[in-house]
Amino acid sequence: MNISKKRMFYLFLFINALCWSFVQFFRNVISIDAMEAISWGEVIDYGTNKHPPLSGWLMSGLYHICGQHDYIAYFLGQACILIGFIFLYKLAKFFMSEEKAMCASMILSSCYYYTYIVFIDNFNCNFLSMALWPMITYYFYKSVKENLLKDWILFGFAAALGVLCKYQVIFLFFALLLYLIICDRKQFRQKGIYISILVGLLFVLPHILFLYKTDFFSFIYMAERTEIGSHNTPKFLLPFGRVVFPLKFLLDQILSVATCIVVYLFLMLQTKKSGLNQNIKAAESIFILLITFAPILTQGCMAAIENNRVMGIWGSVMVAFVGIFLFYFFPVKFNEKTFNYFMKWAYSLMIAWLIGMIIFAQLQVKRTLSYPYQKIMPEFNKIWDAKTHNSEFKYVGGNIDYVFQFHVYNKRHPKVILETFGYKNPWVDHEDVIKSGVLIVGKNKKDLKHYVKEMVVLLPKDYKIEPQRYDFEITNKLGKTKKYKFYYTIISDIKNQ
Repeated sequence: MNISKKRMFYLFLFINALCWSFVQFFRNVISIDAMEAISWGEVIDYGTNKHPPLSGWLMSGLYHICGQHDYIAYFLGQACILIGFIFLYKLAKFFMSEEKAMCASMILSSCYYYTYIVFIDNFNCNFLSMALWPMITYYFYKSVKENLLKDWILFGFAAALGVLCKYQVIFLFFALLLYLIICDRKQFRQKGIYISILVGLLFVLPHILFLYKTDFFSFIYMAERTEIGSHNTPKFLLPFGRVVFPLKFLLDQILSVATCIVVYLFLMLQTKKSGLNQNIKAAESIFILLITFAPILTQGCMAAIENNRVMGIWGSVMVAFVGIFLFYFFPVKFNEKTFNYFMKWAYSLMIAWLIGMIIFAQLQVKRTLSYPYQKIMPEFNKIWDAKTHNSEFKYVGGNIDYVFQFHVYNKRHPKVILETFGYKNPWVDHEDVIKSGVLIVGKNKKDLKHYVKEMVVLLPKDYKIEPQRYDFEITNKLGKTKKYKFYYTIISDIKNQ
């Protein structure tokens, strides 16, 4: 292996991470998901109202340690992607030469989920999964092939982190289990796999106890998301949902890796090599097929069984192994020029994506990217002070698209009351909420009433809310303006009503 090529590989990963971190400074606020993760981490519990706690612990911990700056979300998201690329490379080396393994990792840098979605979402549990899925898969395969106790322990620990990040990792576990059943059943007669399971359970046990204590209310979020997605689907398609929903999800994943496939086709044309790999090994090919397609197909099957829509973004971590699949099953002949040719494509697409996102940032008028908190927060502090006679602004709750900005960008940092879908909220004292007062925000009046009922269950039945409308505008660099509105109410002075 040429050392200079390895340096080129790591240099590309570093430049890619650095550029995609800095391009996000063209937005005005971090993503809602990143704000939500900050709030999750601050409750310092073994679970949240939606996902397991790991992404919240990581985001909130670094955010406060580093002085509460937006750039933490940008760099953290890219650090996760960088780690994922490195473990994809390490995994790919089991099946192909180092040059191809590097390219199998780098080709993913042009994927829709690793470019546009990076700018939109900054950081969330999907980004963390982009690091953990390749890590879990690498330590699993290394353990199976070399059967070293330390690798089985590392696999168990990585698997536990995957569970503590997002329950969706069960689809990857299913693929790995299928591989053992089909190709390597002798592992079930050895101690390594059971040690890894024990290690994983030890780390996950506190979260399991949290779920039991809270009646597994965080699982309701998954059902809520799929039901909402189905409700937003045109009515004429609903009778065909069991076919439409999985096909739509699969199509989303194909489109997300379209640029990767195009790059690979050009690489095949340049090397004048096409066709299937003539040296395929059965166990290797089954493993690669399973990790590449089993999670996606399983997610699609669930959509068909439940007749509920699954979000395309849920596949963002599932496409991670597409580069390994392409380079293994459709090999290209590497010569001295091939690697440099690929690097030109990788840098060209990175630059093209970056320029495109910078232009997009200048032209967009999205509330999620250019929320004018510098104007809104001081105005709401005045509204709060006038309504509550200058009492402490301690709590805010309501629609997640509107409330987390108050916690992150308001200098008073009111605590967000996380929605628990009708279950008792373990993170707030409802009596103190009533005593101190709370700002509740909704996208419309109906939405506002729902959150009033959800957030403050101790309100008198005859308590009347006073919905107020707030309007604001966002203007882009060309002068185009878009108007937004939301509704709010401040609950205080309960005894006087």
